[in-house]
Amino acid sequence: MAAELEEPRKPQNAYWIWLGESREALAKEAGSGKAPVIGKLAGDKWKAMSAAARKPFEDRAAKLKSEYEAAMEKFKAGGGQVGKRRLEKKEAKDAKQAKVAKKAKHDAEKASGKPPRPQNAYWMWLGENREALTKEAGTAKGPVVGKLAGEKWKALPAAVKKPFEDRAAVLKAAYDKALAEWKESNGGGEDGGEDADDTAVLGGA
Repeated sequence: MAAELEEPRKPQNAYWIWLGESREALAKEAGSGKAPVIGKLAGDKWKAMSAAARKPFEDRAAKLKSEYEAAMEKFKAGGGQVGKRRLEKKEAKDAKQAKVAKKAKHDAEKASGKPPRPQNAYWMWLGENREALTKEAGTAKGPVVGKLAGEKWKALPAAVKKPFEDRAAVLKAAYDKALAEWKESNGGGEDGGEDADDTAVLGGA
């Protein structure tokens, strides 16, 4: 299997090349290592620099840009997908933020005494079969394992699903009762969440 093409990284412009080489001196002059302070001083100094002083950095930046453009053409010609790495980074960042938000919500509910939502039948089955599914998928990546798990769960006969569904029903009944008692003791309130879909993509229960 051929290795995946790596998208060329966009090069720094003249200012950033100069800043990278001058950061230590700028921090010393600014009396601070804080980025906003250094950035302001650096911006002022760069604007005040003569064309002759800037030229070596501009020449290097032009060379790097030319090399980047050539590498990008080669990348695209080889079937590379432009922007894929940036998209993957964004998706990873969004997933991390969602995880943080979910934990914050969970912590708030826990502090309020609200009963935790039980797992449904699918998540119980997944929890007991995760190791085998990971081995079959050839990776522990959530989306990959989740896709395989969803397909297998859908294909399971009713008789195999039933033990998990029965256990989930018992837990759900206990949860509903505890939630009703919690709402009553807290003056009502809405239960804003929804049960996890049995075929949801792996992402945590």
